[in-house]
Amino acid sequence: MLLLLPVGIGIYLFLKRDHSFDNKLFINWANGKKYLKPMLVLSLISAGVMLTISWMVEPANVFILIKERLWLLLIISVFYPLFSVVPQALAYRALFFHRYAYLFGGKWMQLIVSALLFSFGHILYKNWLVLLLTFVGGLIYSYRYLQSKSLALNVLEHSIYGVWLFASGLGMFFISSRV
Repeated sequence: MLLLLPVGIGIYLFLKRDHSFDNKLFINWANGKKYLKPMLVLSLISAGVMLTISWMVEPANVFILIKERLWLLLIISVFYPLFSVVPQALAYRALFFHRYAYLFGGKWMQLIVSALLFSFGHILYKNWLVLLLTFVGGLIYSYRYLQSKSLALNVLEHSIYGVWLFASGLGMFFISSRV
């Protein structure tokens, strides 16, 4: 995750200086808040799905951080969004859709390519479940970004999913020490 921070800063500075990038997309909460309710509804549904997957794949780890290391979950809740989610949102949504999406034709192909790249960015975990979850997450995050034009909403949504992923027990597959 420490590598993501300088990459995220570099992408931010690049986009900030690019006159063809609309800087209001960094926040754009005025537009993003319209999509808050559907985002929260989908997040609740997804939370149930993730909990079910966690229970099916590794039942002993369901809510393990809540039960055994609540302090670690609290640390993850603060630092994961800052050091991981923000740089990923900048790279896989803001930069991708600003600079490269036109290479892939229509919106659906752009969504798929963005999700594939996001998933591929997690290949170091060497786990098919991680790739599947990040592909589905990538589709959701890319769709919401295109819909809302708000990176702030995108970061909020990705953070909710990520923190819940760790809370539910699936986060064990996203720990670099397991690589």
